[in-house]
Amino acid sequence: MLAEIAGFFRVSGSVRITGGSFAIVASTESAATARHLKVLIETYFKNRVQLGIGASQRPGFQGKKGRNTYYITISPEEKSMQILRETGMILIREGDDYFSDGIYQPLVNSKHCKKAYLRGMFLSCGTMSDPRKSYHLEFVLDKEQSALDLRKLIGSFVDLSANISHRGDDYVVYMKKASYISDMLGIMGADNAMLELESIRVNKGMHGDIMRMINCDNANVDRTLSAAEEQKEWIIQIATVEAGREPQPEELSDPGAKFWTDGLRRLPGSLKEVAYLRLYRPEASLTEIGELLTPQVGKAAVSKRFSRIRALAKEASK
Repeated sequence: MLAEIAGFFRVSGSVRITGGSFAIVASTESAATARHLKVLIETYFKNRVQLGIGASQRPGFQGKKGRNTYYITISPEEKSMQILRETGMILIREGDDYFSDGIYQPLVNSKHCKKAYLRGMFLSCGTMSDPRKSYHLEFVLDKEQSALDLRKLIGSFVDLSANISHRGDDYVVYMKKASYISDMLGIMGADNAMLELESIRVNKGMHGDIMRMINCDNANVDRTLSAAEEQKEWIIQIATVEAGREPQPEELSDPGAKFWTDGLRRLPGSLKEVAYLRLYRPEASLTEIGELLTPQVGKAAVSKRFSRIRALAKEASK
């Protein structure tokens, strides 16, 4: 509980001087988060926390409009100094108090406290993009040391890492790998969000596989039609030379026309078969043409026959 409180205050917490003593003020744009932290703090420290509405103090959100911002306020009378010390916000060095910038390491020595600390920080300054559009989870912090310590804390989990970038005066600790984001959600206890993310990942993966199959099928169809057009051109060249004339437009679409009867009469029987099948079935693949022959032959055999037709077309065009 203390680790989660400390993680939240590390970024969203600020200190105000009231009557010579310190008061803690933190803010969040989520009413649910404010209620959760209020209960958490009051349960752990046995004190009273005040809630109010005001302008955001969270890094990267100053001046943001269009939403309520909830203040969490702890007065000096409600153990604010004790909380500052136990959360590592105020430390002692050479007998003097000072405000720390990084993560208070004694709070994150155990695995479950690390998870709680990350949960508190995410509730304070974390956001996640809609995974249906892109994979992106980030923490926005205003202190470099806090960002460095957070990246180190994330990296202490097996097969998990994060990067740091600058955004104005802020430091952004982020991850874009879907598996990392899923693991992070699980670590922070956001089980429902993790399951939803995994469901979206599976659906996107299936959609991607389907689209690849469709694209592959389309490409195969395009190649088949392109090859069929080329094969028909070879047949036309042979028939034009043999018939001694160019075909009429209507004859090109009528395999029974006299142009084809005259133009293909000297083709060997095996070649004449595939030539007429190509004229009758311009969209058919080589495999389909092979299945229409009697007896049936494989794709390779049909391809060889068209290779012979191509060679005859080249000879005829000389």
